[in-house]
Amino acid sequence: MDDFKLVSIDDEPSIEDKKIMREGMLAYHTSQGHVRNQEFFSVLIKDKEANTKGVVAVSFLWNGMHIHTLWIDESIRGKGWGRKLMSIVEEEAKKRNCNLAYTDTYSWQAPEFYEKLGYSLYAKLDDFPKGCSLSYFKKDLQ
Repeated sequence: MDDFKLVSIDDEPSIEDKKIMREGMLAYHTSQGHVRNQEFFSVLIKDKEANTKGVVAVSFLWNGMHIHTLWIDESIRGKGWGRKLMSIVEEEAKKRNCNLAYTDTYSWQAPEFYEKLGYSLYAKLDDFPKGCSLSYFKKDLQ
């Protein structure tokens, strides 16, 4: 260990360091028999003027779909757009042989929405941030 030193930074790692980290993790996953072939997919809602009014952004990895972002503009919430976006990405996940969907959401965001769509709570961080919680949901897509 005498040949190495610890370097502390107060910001994000450099682009070069991020590249090295990613390549190292990918090489390790591959060495363990888990080639990481993550693919991204998004569906947007646009109005007549081409303004974005909603989006769902997911990634597919192995047999799972990770829901990164689901956002619907307040002007069109409650009109079925979120359900429609989720239906589209869940169908796409099935086409890509995914049998699992998962996401996380804060208590002020959409936990009830995911429950209505058949997602089940599998973990929860209480008091994060203070007075709120972060919930983790999953759904069997088979």
